[in-house]
Amino acid sequence: MSDNHRLLVKENIESLGEDINALSQIFFRELFHIDISLKSVFPGNVIFLNRKFFNMLSTFKNVEHLEKISASVEKMGERHMLQYGAQLAHFEPMQEALIKALKDYYGAAFSAELENAWNSVFFEVSEIMAQAMGKVDRRHVARTDHDATGYDNDLLADVGGVQGVLKVHQRFYDVIFEEPWIGQFFYGKSKEALVSKQTKFMVAAFGGENLYTGDTPAFMHMHMFVTEEMIRLRQKVLRQAILDEGCSDSVADRWLKVDDSFTESIVKTSVDECVLKCLGQMPVTARKPPNYTS
Repeated sequence: MSDNHRLLVKENIESLGEDINALSQIFFRELFHIDISLKSVFPGNVIFLNRKFFNMLSTFKNVEHLEKISASVEKMGERHMLQYGAQLAHFEPMQEALIKALKDYYGAAFSAELENAWNSVFFEVSEIMAQAMGKVDRRHVARTDHDATGYDNDLLADVGGVQGVLKVHQRFYDVIFEEPWIGQFFYGKSKEALVSKQTKFMVAAFGGENLYTGDTPAFMHMHMFVTEEMIRLRQKVLRQAILDEGCSDSVADRWLKVDDSFTESIVKTSVDECVLKCLGQMPVTARKPPNYTS
C-alpha cells in the first residue's frame, strides 16, 4: 500500500464531515442486500450501526500509522470474532458494500484512483485482522443469534438524558483533574472540551444520537501508558459521580458495564506497548506519587 493511497483515503474520510451517518446508511443497505445473514453480525438499531461504521472509518483514517497501530487492529479483529461472530468470509462482502456505498455517495467524484486507494487500504487492514482472527480459539467465539453490541440502548433515559450524562461528566472531571495520580494525564487539557467529547461519546453508547466525531478509544489512548489499576481507580471516581447525581446503584452498574467494554483496547501492561504517531513523540505516563492513597 503506497503512502499516497493512505493519504487519499484519510482525506476522503475527513471530507465527509457530519455526513458519515449518511454514508453509513448506504453501506449497510448495500451490505444486507449482498448478504442478509450479516444482520446477525451487525445487530442493533441505526444508532448502533452508525457507531460501528464510524469506528471502521476511524481505523481507515489512521492507516497512515498502520505499522504502529497493528496491535490495536489485531485486537479489534479478535474482539469482532469473539463478541460478534465475525468470520474471514465477511471481509469480501464488506469491501464490496463499502465501494458501492462510496460510489453511490460521491457519484462521478469517486475516481478510479480513489477506488484503488480504498481497495488497497481495506485489504491491508483486513489482512491484519484476518491473521489475528485465525489465531482465535473457536470454542470461545460468541453465538451470533443475539445482540452482542456491548451498548445499553435504554440507559440514556434512565440517567436523565443528555443533561444527566453531562452533569455526571462535569462532576467526574472536577474530581479527576485534581486526582494526584491519574490526574497527571490531564495536565494542560481543557476540562470543558473533555466533558463535551466524553458526553457525546457515551450518549451514543447509551442509545442517543451519535454526535461524536473523535477517534475510537483505542486510537485516542494508544500513546498513553494506562494500567488496569488506573482504570479501576478511574471507574471508582466515575461511579461516585454517577451516584452523587442521584442515580441508583443498578444504573451505575449498567453505566460502568458499558464503560468497561472499552477497557481492553486501552489498558497496557508495559510502556513498550504505547504506539507513537510521529518521530520524537514520547509515551504519556503518570508516575504514582510517594505514599499515594486514592
